[in-house]
Amino acid sequence: MTGSFPAMAKEYKVTRNVNRLMSWAARRGMGKTELMTTTGRKSGERREVPVSPLVLDGAEYVVSPYGEVAWVHNVRANPVVTLRHGSNERRVRLEEMTGPTAASAAAAYYERESFARPYMDVPENPATADFAAKSELFPVFKVNS
Repeated sequence: MTGSFPAMAKEYKVTRNVNRLMSWAARRGMGKTELMTTTGRKSGERREVPVSPLVLDGAEYVVSPYGEVAWVHNVRANPVVTLRHGSNERRVRLEEMTGPTAASAAAAYYERESFARPYMDVPENPATADFAAKSELFPVFKVNS
């Protein structure tokens, strides 16, 4: 489709039960999922969402394979978040990345997180350049302490 419509990732509707299960696992330190707490950009209330941070070339990133979802907007409004895995909780600042760094992180996330692949609108067996061409679809944030 052409025109002035913004590019969008394929729609992903996670069920409340999936989020509950992933959050439950993160609270208990199970798996690689962490529970990220953001501040609601309008309400100011705490919002929790399970995420799967990724370490690439010694830096840690949080990728949104589903596009500009609510937590992305919240982080853009207030980049200070809490990441929790079991009893380990850390307060960090997320910095939005662009360019080659964002493309590399999105490509690595695609490789690691097979559940997200159907929602990341890239060709089969994508190259990093495929992610660079669609970088607006996959917001990437570097985790800074």
